[in-house]
Amino acid sequence: MGRKPTPTEKRVTLSGVSWQAFEALLDELGTDRTARITYDRGALEMMTPLEEHDRCNRLIESLILVVADELYRKIYSLGSVLLTLPDVGRAIQPEAVYSLNEVRLADRAELDMNRVAPPDLAVEIAIAQGKIDRFSMYASMGVPELWFYLTTIGDDVLKGNLQIFQLQGDRYVETANSKIFPTLPAKRILEFLEQSDTIGLAQALIVLRDWMKKQL
Repeated sequence: MGRKPTPTEKRVTLSGVSWQAFEALLDELGTDRTARITYDRGALEMMTPLEEHDRCNRLIESLILVVADELYRKIYSLGSVLLTLPDVGRAIQPEAVYSLNEVRLADRAELDMNRVAPPDLAVEIAIAQGKIDRFSMYASMGVPELWFYLTTIGDDVLKGNLQIFQLQGDRYVETANSKIFPTLPAKRILEFLEQSDTIGLAQALIVLRDWMKKQL
């Protein structure tokens, strides 16, 4: 018997979808939907995340909360909220978004970027990249910082590549350090992910706190 094919993200892409049809789909799927949704002026993409997405996301959130705590900075996790620009027909759902200010979510867990300030940070986790240019979408919504973690499935899921991007004008530029957390470079985030795998999350968080104290 041959080897089973390696599982990957399941993506469905449709074209020619109106904004009205897109909103009807959101109503039908409800707030408990599992698919990550992207809509760009008629193009609709639905991606079903794997367990690896959730694992990486939880670890990155643990890091963010600990770093913010060490810096005595409040940060609010909004989860995988849908960011929308209805007037131009765009919507994108990152793995997680964070804001330095408290944000109240509507019942459908969406944020209209025409009505509220953009979140300060969006986190993208991908096993494979889709066809829609997500960077241009985040730029149009004014999200100032983006963490993009591209990885693989299986044992090496915590050995991917993480890049930090800052919005400059209408495009993103890769930077070594986070602007929200100036003492935090991308390479330290990667070290934390690998340590979570080798020494366990609890010990990796202790090491992270000790490292943060030395940076202050």
